[in-house]
Amino acid sequence: MFVQQVQRFHQLILGQDVNSALAAVAPLVQAARLAPAHELTPAVTHLAPAIGAAPIPFVAATAATAAGALVELGGSPGPLTRIVLERLGSALTGTHAFIDAWMAHGGGRPLPERTQMDVTVATGLLAAQLGPDRAMPLVAAWRDAPHWALAAVACLHHAEARAQLGDRAAWTAQVDPLHSAAPAFMRLILALRIVDEHLLVLHRPTRRGAMVFVSGVADNFQLQTLLADALIGAGLVQGKRPDARWVSAFQHGPDGTVLEHVDDSFHLTDATGATMRNEAGPADIAVVSGSRILVLDDARYSRHWRPGRRFPITAQVRVDRILTQEEVEAWLGYVPPTSAV
Repeated sequence: MFVQQVQRFHQLILGQDVNSALAAVAPLVQAARLAPAHELTPAVTHLAPAIGAAPIPFVAATAATAAGALVELGGSPGPLTRIVLERLGSALTGTHAFIDAWMAHGGGRPLPERTQMDVTVATGLLAAQLGPDRAMPLVAAWRDAPHWALAAVACLHHAEARAQLGDRAAWTAQVDPLHSAAPAFMRLILALRIVDEHLLVLHRPTRRGAMVFVSGVADNFQLQTLLADALIGAGLVQGKRPDARWVSAFQHGPDGTVLEHVDDSFHLTDATGATMRNEAGPADIAVVSGSRILVLDDARYSRHWRPGRRFPITAQVRVDRILTQEEVEAWLGYVPPTSAV
């Protein structure tokens, strides 16, 4: 039954019947929740080219969100990632252009909601000022960009999709100014903080360091706990390892746990001396000489937080190599002293 629904939805995406296509989304996702796991990835793969070729922009964006839901249920994004990122980039550019046009021609009105009524009013207002050919794509980008953002977040749950991002800083620069324009943009900003790479970690009090592989970590609450577990476990740093239940929650879930608060382990800075807030993520750590350098000092005061992940992604923090003393001293040469931080 699910396979037949996917085939039918594929046809609707490529058609001109907007109402039928939109009405098919909720039943498709509900059927996916009951479908065998092995049917999800083929479904995403089958829908992806139709989404890329859909003649009606809003149908394409909504279908991408539906395909993203299949990814969140356990499918692999595969070819969906490229299509979503391409359309997301265009939609973000169009959204910025829409906001500029609205500020210039909206008569001081607040930005419109993305309801059918507000979209119709916005289209008419801008069309009167700019002409329909210019106005309609801008309004469509404003309306559709959150859908593409949600689909992108779903894809970015997977490392192979994150590898296709390219210039992560450019993506962040596009999305950051839109953080309050839709909740989906804030989710995307958080997802863009996830990296799959080695960090160069320096423990300043002991002047020891390591190359640490980090994957699937969305914020520094999660990073700090998993890093303490990895470094203490490797014998690089002395101390008591975090509670195994906390570590498990940050690696695999469950999320929203009622476990007691996690204790702070370190004060985090990067090689520029900037404090790494726990609300930030690995991608916010500055790159110096080709490496993200994370400097650990003793915690300055007691802080606590509840264990759990921002995204349902398996997280990994692994010590791959302990640095020699010569390497540590060389890298610390890039770092301002504690008194300068």
